[in-house]
Amino acid sequence: MNTPVARRLAITVSVCAGLAVSSVLGAGSAAADVPEGWPVNDTVEPLHALLVLLGIPLLSALVIALLCYLPSLVRGESIAPGGAATESQWLGGPRKAAGELAAPDGDDSQAGGASGRW
Repeated sequence: MNTPVARRLAITVSVCAGLAVSSVLGAGSAAADVPEGWPVNDTVEPLHALLVLLGIPLLSALVIALLCYLPSLVRGESIAPGGAATESQWLGGPRKAAGELAAPDGDDSQAGGASGRW
């Protein structure tokens, strides 16, 4: 048992066994009775618990998906995966052609991108 794989396996098994034993021993206090004077809780109906635990998250996910996809659907865009690629857009840029920048006219021109100076 001198190989690194065997040592890692032994460490992993011992840590998992320790966690399992400590979780079983630590759960003893969870089986305690309700103290005297405290009200006894009513039982929870399984259908109500299922509705609360699954219904509310699913409804929230549906509302979020609807809020994300509704603007695209209203504009008539395709929301299918692998749909038509949108054309190149430059918001607020020149209207000549998509992705076109003005080229510099000469050495003193400020057009055409970054102009770092030392």
